[in-house]
Amino acid sequence: MTGLHGDTGPIDYDALELIRDTILETEPLVSRYSLDDRLEPRPELHVSVEVGFGESRSGRFDIVWTERNYYNFHYTETEGIDFRFDRHPEPNTPEKHFHEPPDARNRVRSCIEVEQPELVTRAVFKCWRTALYEDDPSF
Repeated sequence: MTGLHGDTGPIDYDALELIRDTILETEPLVSRYSLDDRLEPRPELHVSVEVGFGESRSGRFDIVWTERNYYNFHYTETEGIDFRFDRHPEPNTPEKHFHEPPDARNRVRSCIEVEQPELVTRAVFKCWRTALYEDDPSF
């Protein structure tokens, strides 16, 4: 699983279903999705999109949401673009933070201030869409 650190609590499967439904209702570039079984130790939602940055033709979001409203929206492409929107405890980093592209090493304060699953999902995909339109993942 991509990384939530600290005491984040158990996965909120109902929130993952709500996130999945929100994405499917609002994002036409989704090519496929899968939601790990509820009985998995740390289930994730995986969402593939049929467009990417530069020459890339696809990307994927791996999403985790916990019962304490901590989250991880990790975007990756096979060509090396990698970034994450996170909310979780981490030393020397704001609780809500963004791991910048191209390799998600640098952490900065997140522009996402809301905390409800549906609103965070909409905000993440709006940021991704804006960057995609500009063909600049650091936008």
